[in-house]
Amino acid sequence: MELHSLSPADLCELLARERIRRFFLVWDEEAGRVQASHPVVEPLARLIEEDRRDFDRHEGVFIQVAPETGVLQGAFIHRTCRGQGAGGARYWRYDTVEAYLRDGLRLARGMTHKNALAGLWWGGGKGVLSRGTGRGSSDPAIRRRIYEEYGELITSLQGCYVTAEDVGTSVEDMAAVYSRTRFTTCIPPALGGSGNPSAPTARGVVRVAFKRRNAGASDPRQRRQSAAPERPAGTAATARRRRSTSRRRPYR
Repeated sequence: MELHSLSPADLCELLARERIRRFFLVWDEEAGRVQASHPVVEPLARLIEEDRRDFDRHEGVFIQVAPETGVLQGAFIHRTCRGQGAGGARYWRYDTVEAYLRDGLRLARGMTHKNALAGLWWGGGKGVLSRGTGRGSSDPAIRRRIYEEYGELITSLQGCYVTAEDVGTSVEDMAAVYSRTRFTTCIPPALGGSGNPSAPTARGVVRVAFKRRNAGASDPRQRRQSAAPERPAGTAATARRRRSTSRRRPYR
């Protein structure tokens, strides 16, 4: 079976047999190709290099099999020309190594665009932890160790990527990351951080929705807010929308 078709768990087993704990895939501008740190992962370099959908000369993909918990963990960095690559870390399940890589590449590039459009001096990056690899996260102590080990990976990158909360992760998880690296946001307010990003995200969704919906409506009675996506942040946005709508017009 080709390397990209393996499950993330099978990839972890292969890397263990090869005694590889960490590997990277980086874009070499002069050579015009993706360079792999180890010959065994060379097929993955060729896979993303030939891709025209999700790969966009990403600066680097840095992967580790966490030494104690065995979870496949990665940092995907798209651009750092505007600043450190920044984007949340998601803990998600993937059927294949290709699906894992594609998700990280796609999301990292999206964060470059998102941060630039917001006028932030950040680059784009994304963290991806593969659920179903290594030890399960149902035990709170093991879960904390998973994120401590992820923090150790982030520290090894020396600041080129700043992580945060995303799908499948929590403020408590970010506290565990923070115990091993300073390159993280969304840590608990008690530690000096901003906490859960859902509320600020929800406010942004609501404001954009109002602006887009109201742009072409000259009659105020025609101005209505569109629904927000049903995700953790979207749930808060939807609740806010309902409260706003209920003040504007009663339900009938």
